[in-house]
Amino acid sequence: MGLTVDAAGNLYIADRHNHRIRKVTPNGIITTVAGNGTAGYVSDGGPALGTRLHYPWGVALDEAGNLYIGDGHNHRIRKVTSDGIITTIAGNGTAGYVDDGGPAAGTRLYYPYGIALDRAGNLYIADQSNQRIRGVTGVAQMTPPLPPAADLYGEVVSPYRVQRGQEFDLGARIRSRGPNPADGQHVTVVLTLADGLVGGPGSTGQRLTRTFTGQQLIPYQGSLDGVFRVIAPDTTPAGTYESTLEIQYGGDLNLKDNTYALPVTVVVPAPVADETALTIYQDTIPDVAPGQRSTFIMRYTSPAGQPVNPGTIVQRFTAPTAFVFAGQPTYAYYEALDGIVTGSLDYRIEDDGRTLIITANPHVNTTTSDSGSVIYTIPVQARINALPGQYDNGSASIGRHTPVQISGKITSKAQDETALRVVQASVPAAAPGQTAKFNLEFRSFDNQPVNPGTIEQRITAPTGFEFTGAASYGYYNTKPYVTGNLDTRLEDNGKTLVIQSNPHLNTGTTDKTSLIHTIVVKALPGATSGTQSTDGRAVIGRLAPVPLTGRIL
Repeated sequence: MGLTVDAAGNLYIADRHNHRIRKVTPNGIITTVAGNGTAGYVSDGGPALGTRLHYPWGVALDEAGNLYIGDGHNHRIRKVTSDGIITTIAGNGTAGYVDDGGPAAGTRLYYPYGIALDRAGNLYIADQSNQRIRGVTGVAQMTPPLPPAADLYGEVVSPYRVQRGQEFDLGARIRSRGPNPADGQHVTVVLTLADGLVGGPGSTGQRLTRTFTGQQLIPYQGSLDGVFRVIAPDTTPAGTYESTLEIQYGGDLNLKDNTYALPVTVVVPAPVADETALTIYQDTIPDVAPGQRSTFIMRYTSPAGQPVNPGTIVQRFTAPTAFVFAGQPTYAYYEALDGIVTGSLDYRIEDDGRTLIITANPHVNTTTSDSGSVIYTIPVQARINALPGQYDNGSASIGRHTPVQISGKITSKAQDETALRVVQASVPAAAPGQTAKFNLEFRSFDNQPVNPGTIEQRITAPTGFEFTGAASYGYYNTKPYVTGNLDTRLEDNGKTLVIQSNPHLNTGTTDKTSLIHTIVVKALPGATSGTQSTDGRAVIGRLAPVPLTGRIL
């Protein structure tokens, strides 16, 4: 029925109807380690081979080599020490149930079958006919697992489209979530190129590798350069090519975020066209309350990566009725082979904010610095007297291109923090003296706009932890991510963290869907290993307190 294996590779078998526990060595020899084959029970304290078991079921081992047996029909949990002596550690042999809280050897069990040990040495019992899982504390000496040396992940660098014959960057910037620094000599990045792609100058073959001897990767700071120069040769057919990136640490794949698929579409250059060859559309529709600011995001792209270079042209934008243009528009090439390229656009605003005129060259796919598409970010403001609803009567006239509709949506009002839902999205776990982090996730009901202004957020650490003062925020449902550090102060000797910030959501394109606060804590040097506390609290403005949990390894 039950099976377990020790560190030497010996297999232990609960041989139920033979009323024995058998052992099979790695070279295939079987012996009996407990039970004489006769069903029943005799007193404890003697050799396990000479005693009786009665339908043994579950088996478990601790790190000292002691064997634990679910002796089902004896209504006991037995222990066989490494020198072969058997004792009872739970159950007095009488079937039934009495109150919890007393000595395990004096209580009653009722057909205990399955058993297991945790890393703290606590025993868990499937007490079948009592319909309970029972726990017995501290029955074994166990060594807690070492914390991970480093939790690595990659920020992918991969263009969406490249032209045949061009060089481009492919790979990832390697970062660490901690808790300890990662020695670069143990970090290896492996890029396996798809057939049809080749490495840049100085590389050979389809498998490109890089290590980082002499470098240290500090948690939450800096990165290692796992980005390679790659070429789509002139002979490569147009199509999508998927390469694979691996992050290895100490010769093993990192436990999570360790492999990435990097698809790249290779396109064949075509003759340069004017602006009529562009595909232009509004990328997102702002959803704001009256008086609030937001942005119109316009995307200019070309079919199959065709080069388009119309020269400097006049681009005339008309705002939807409920909006006015409100400042400096910018452009960005987020898929450029040379990295993100951004800048300001030459503009003027007319008709009391209703008209925006941009004079610029919306070129795409003509060099390595304008590949993919170009994004215009245009600041707007909802009129203070605008009525709720969606307004679809804006337009963009880009040179000789057919006009494109522009829309915006007005909500009744932006909610304050009482419309937020806040949860602890991750539980910090650290050994005494070490640091960890946890996330608070902010969302709003039905993704409605929330803009409470700067409010105080008081965070109380769970028992066993204190704050370091480090805290950051991130909007990870936007492109690119919006991140930064939070304004914090410590109180109560680090037990309380006070944050002053505006946890706004869904007021524009840069704060969509959810907000993450990442907070760093430290396990106190005297904290008790193996404990978990749930008495932390996060009080966000006028919201009800959110319970916080932390675990000491």
